Amino acid sequence: MKFPAAALLVVSVVLPSRARAQVDDHFSWGFMGGAAVPAKDLAKDHNTGFNAGITVAIGGIGQLIGFRIDGLYNKFGSKNEATAGDAKIVGGTANLVMPIYGTGKHVYLTGGAGGYTLNSGVKGIKAVNDWGLNGGVGFWLPTGNLFVEARYHHFYRAFSNKQPAVFVPITLGILF
Repeated sequence: MKFPAAALLVVSVVLPSRARAQVDDHFSWGFMGGAAVPAKDLAKDHNTGFNAGITVAIGGIGQLIGFRIDGLYNKFGSKNEATAGDAKIVGGTANLVMPIYGTGKHVYLTGGAGGYTLNSGVKGIKAVNDWGLNGGVGFWLPTGNLFVEARYHHFYRAFSNKQPAVFVPITLGILF
């Protein structure tokens, strides 16, 4: 986990000064990673883990609205190895991105829908596929094309009792 964060930092410092302008372009792509915090039923058997992802963005922060497609991987550690192993959630989401005016266009809201797969790590329970919603807030850092973002994901009918898997990834990302 230390290597991706260090690599992200080095890439953001080494990029040319015009890299910030790329955020305002119509098309960008990038990487993100950070902590993944489980909530509700997911938090009963699992601890905070990590997330990683890739993103493709259309529209920059200087525009009224943008669109992002994100590929997500989240892994949560087990609280009790005897009853459950690590949980993994893989997904893909389509999201709208809109700056909050009056904040210098550095703060934005994001939200959308997507498909998720949960491997709960509980012995004898198969992986579950379903759809879900997400929404959150992000902040463009003043240097480079880095962003920090927190999103609430609500993955419907993820568990055998038809309860949702709820988690909040807190990520640092970079766009090129």
